[in-house]
Amino acid sequence: MSEIPYLTTEPMYSKKLDNKGQGSAELILIIGGLIIIVLLVGSYMSHITEQSQTNMKHLLEKEREYLINKI
Repeated sequence: MSEIPYLTTEPMYSKKLDNKGQGSAELILIIGGLIIIVLLVGSYMSHITEQSQTNMKHLLEKEREYLINKI
């Protein structure tokens, strides 16, 4: 007797492709999140540096005026 082979409509490797796609998507999300965190930290550090420079500038101007008035 000849047997008919069992046919499936889904290929055998479809699960592997889905897993690879999911892993890539997760990796993209993680890298995107890390980039956002780095940008936020950089913005915060830039803000702190700008405030420090402004405070130092005001301090130097006050000291300059004090020294000029003392002379």
